[in-house]
Amino acid sequence: MLGACTSSQEKADGYEAQFDKLMSVQAYPAALVSIQKAISYDDTTARRYIKMAELQMMMGRPAAAANSFQSALDLEPGNIEALQNLAILTVRGGQFDVAQRHIDTLFALSPNDPAGLLASGAIALNQHRFADALGLADRTITAMPDRGDGYVLKARALDGLGRNREAVDLLEKRAAAVPDAKDVLLQLLSFYRRDGNLRGIRATAIRLMPLFPNDPRYALESARAYAAEGKQDKVREITDDLLQRYQNNADVLVAVGNFWRETLPLAEARARLSSLAEGSRPRIRSVLADQLIDMGDPKDALRLLASLAPPQITSANIDSQTHYARALLAAGQTAQAQAKVNAVLAFDRSNPTGLLLSARLKLLAKDYRGAFTDAQLVANDDDSNEEAALLVAQIYAAQGNQLLAAGAFGNAGQRFPDSTDILKAETDWLMSQNRGAEAAERATSFFITHRRNGPAAKIYHDVCSKTRAPACGKQTLSVAGMLAL
Repeated sequence: MLGACTSSQEKADGYEAQFDKLMSVQAYPAALVSIQKAISYDDTTARRYIKMAELQMMMGRPAAAANSFQSALDLEPGNIEALQNLAILTVRGGQFDVAQRHIDTLFALSPNDPAGLLASGAIALNQHRFADALGLADRTITAMPDRGDGYVLKARALDGLGRNREAVDLLEKRAAAVPDAKDVLLQLLSFYRRDGNLRGIRATAIRLMPLFPNDPRYALESARAYAAEGKQDKVREITDDLLQRYQNNADVLVAVGNFWRETLPLAEARARLSSLAEGSRPRIRSVLADQLIDMGDPKDALRLLASLAPPQITSANIDSQTHYARALLAAGQTAQAQAKVNAVLAFDRSNPTGLLLSARLKLLAKDYRGAFTDAQLVANDDDSNEEAALLVAQIYAAQGNQLLAAGAFGNAGQRFPDSTDILKAETDWLMSQNRGAEAAERATSFFITHRRNGPAAKIYHDVCSKTRAPACGKQTLSVAGMLAL
């Protein structure tokens, strides 16, 4: 028995040593397997759980990390590192009572523990005790002056007290002293976006891009800033780099297309997108062709998709076939679109895109019952399909059934609370029914909870400009900065 225990301990130590080597070369998935194996041979050592938790945090798995830190704490109730991390993680998870227990233990062991101060400050912010948060922020800065956490906490506390200018000045000074302070710059960007400060947004975006070299969101944010300054050479440099590095990532390519649409004349944006689609793989080309349709160029989309949609439908090309059918419909070739949709559904009666296109064709023909049946089949089968939920509402609206349309728009808005497409469709419908006050209330409410959303700002601005409804007067946020981005 003693020999077996020694053998298990040696294996655990061996796997832990392997973990350390893998971590040194950033081989994180393999490292996680190694530390898990180490723990399987020895689950009585808190150190191993701490290592696993730290790796899980790096891999973006906070719930798993919390469980690992808790295992370490169960083995060593006074483990400061486990307590610190659990205090922060439980605050982030909104478990304030649990967090407070960890904080109390931390302060009993170390009265000015930085993590305990920071977690306490976050709780105070959440409870709108801004004066308390301010005091805790000052103590946090004193405890760890080289970290940005205390400065961000203090800025948010000042902002909560109505001292926004002081909050921004504090973060600007900190960012000037520590140019790579990501957390400080991100909070600064949040303030500038909320306040519609274009100059601040642009300057901060440019500072953020090199700190997130592998995140295309910040690259595009920076490109917008350079475009606003007329520095087209810098814009081209950024977009060319994105197109090269993410040539097979549809989401990034679509984002670049949207950027062109926002910053270039429409004809030039279409030309660039068409050229990009030309040399892309079939799946990417189909997605970019859809974007061309959204930009009002279905003819070019048809040209790009024609070779991908032969008469013979197969499981390999059915996705391209549905994109082609959409392009035909957008180009006004309804008979050809109907034929293609019929062929798609003959091959796969449950194809969701085919059913939704069929519903749109029936809606055009005022076959409301048939349109509803097709759209509802998709909505019932996939409650995450936003297009289906919106189409059901649009069918009721076209039918003139105000009661069912209102209910369907409300249901779609609840299921997809961040959708500006649903917001736009609903406010357009309300305006068409001479219900401008309701449209304004809906647009205002949405924008208040989506302050950084440019499309939401535009819808709010357009609706309120047309209605001058009382609800718009209650909204004090500036939309000028959002609309200019």
